[in-house]
Amino acid sequence: MDLFVYIISDTDGIGMLRLAQSTMEKFEVKYEEKTFANIKSTDALSEIFVEIRKDIGSKIIFNSLNDPDHNKTISEFSKIEDILTIDYTSYSLNKISKFLGISPIDGLTDDDYKIVHHYKRLDALDFAIKYDDGRDFKGLKYCDICIIGVSRSSKTPLSVYLASIGYKVINVPIILDSRLPRELFEIDSKKIFGLILDKDRLQKIRQERLKSINLPSHSNYSDLDRIEKEFAYANELMEDLDCHIIDVTYKSIEEISEYIISSIENVN
Repeated sequence: MDLFVYIISDTDGIGMLRLAQSTMEKFEVKYEEKTFANIKSTDALSEIFVEIRKDIGSKIIFNSLNDPDHNKTISEFSKIEDILTIDYTSYSLNKISKFLGISPIDGLTDDDYKIVHHYKRLDALDFAIKYDDGRDFKGLKYCDICIIGVSRSSKTPLSVYLASIGYKVINVPIILDSRLPRELFEIDSKKIFGLILDKDRLQKIRQERLKSINLPSHSNYSDLDRIEKEFAYANELMEDLDCHIIDVTYKSIEEISEYIISSIENVN
């Protein structure tokens, strides 16, 4: 009987794809792989289900969807269709072995936690890149950590570092006289971290940034009065959100990350 392996993700799903491929390499079995990436809606899932039903054979779904409702929908569909569903929380080589009725090439000797965590980091990086600098606020609902701050306050490098550890991070820029997204006020303030720093330090950082892209170092972007106004506005918004506030002036990315992770773990 034919075997079909499906990868379903609401991002590019790089981590889950590689986890699926790495897992299937452990079994001497041929299979057909189908990937469905950037799935955002129940309608899109329904269309995938139609395609899956067309295939005749044994089926495994590797799923890295963030929306709990979408996960529930896949779970219910899989029970009806007798499909094995695997995500990061339910991954088990033993479970897959029993479903296929064959043992892995090297036996059941893997460390599930290490395998899953490695590929989970890839998907976290994918998540951080997708939702970097306010590109899409829909990710706020599913993030582990949200970082906010004015331009050049180290939001992106911090997001990428935290993602490399395995956290789903979104960062949102604070722009003078622009409203923050409504979704930001709907999530738990304990996972929101506002970054502040010394105004003179920020001015120098922005001046260097302007030079690096061959623009005059003295502009509205690096004007000290403008920066002071941005900070006043940012502080007001951070107070409204009742979020954590971190002065990052003399802190490394690693130090800031340690504080954020400690705060998140204490909440959980």
